[in-house]
Amino acid sequence: MNYLIDLCFYTILKYILIMKKLVIIISLTFALPTFAQLKVDQYGRIGMGTNYPNPEFKCHIAGNLLLTSYPSNPYYEIRMKVNNGWPGTEIGSNAGNIAFWSTNFNNLYAANYYTTSDITLKSNITTIELGLAKIMKIRPVFYSIKEHDLDSSGSVVERKIQQYGFISQEIEKTLPEVKITQDAKGLKLMDYDQIIPITVAAIQEQQKMIDSLKNELNELKIQIKNTLDLRNNLTFNSEEKPQSTLSQNVPNPFNQNTEIKFLINDQNFRKASIVIFDMNGVLIKQYEIQKSGNSSIEINANELKAGMYIYTLIVNEREIDSKRMILLN
Repeated sequence: MNYLIDLCFYTILKYILIMKKLVIIISLTFALPTFAQLKVDQYGRIGMGTNYPNPEFKCHIAGNLLLTSYPSNPYYEIRMKVNNGWPGTEIGSNAGNIAFWSTNFNNLYAANYYTTSDITLKSNITTIELGLAKIMKIRPVFYSIKEHDLDSSGSVVERKIQQYGFISQEIEKTLPEVKITQDAKGLKLMDYDQIIPITVAAIQEQQKMIDSLKNELNELKIQIKNTLDLRNNLTFNSEEKPQSTLSQNVPNPFNQNTEIKFLINDQNFRKASIVIFDMNGVLIKQYEIQKSGNSSIEINANELKAGMYIYTLIVNEREIDSKRMILLN
């Protein structure tokens, strides 16, 4: 009987010693500030690699963090590194893509955003040609898009917001040279930055056209001035100058029809006409006048092409006066 009592007592004592050792090991692992690698404080905050979890966070890790699906094949990893040289913090994935999403995708905010553009990484560099033609094929749209948020209870709520942008499927067909769309979660995503170089090329091309038109306009102004100076410098002997006048056409500019009034007051009237020249001095139209006195002619827009013209009243083979008129489209 005593033997059984001693054996039972010995077993209980051994169990107590084992429990004490276990308590000491747990204390050393989780509580001792000097040796702890995993620290759980009284508020449930966890510290890894630190004995002093930041009270602002439930989990505080001193060092890098690795999330991996290894040893599955293929395996995927996302790594978060701190104090790893420039820029000081890094987030990377061996998959080459990182998606920020809840049910579909979330918005991503940043003060600045940089993309890889170093020349040492690029080859087969060519200047974009016909950028304007490419841009003209793109359809800008205004639309409502579905988004999913969480309400105060944590339930998913669908809402629609209005945006400007493009349609990924249309861009994929319009700009097939480079794939600027990506399939993810059954949706077509798009790299909007790829549109920027084409837009810049289109603006540059358009500016060249504007500069060319400006040069043509300046040359046209010079031709008009020279023509007017030439006609204004024509002088007539005061005794031979006919008493006739030519009025400015009304309306001017015009796009349907216009009226030119004139007065022919010449005792020796034989013939007269109103002639119309283009800005290069080429005769376009001639209207014969059969009698003297006050009269007018009407010019229809379909008789001429859009542009600037000079019309002149000629009486008895003498130039009386000249005016300018403009026909709009």
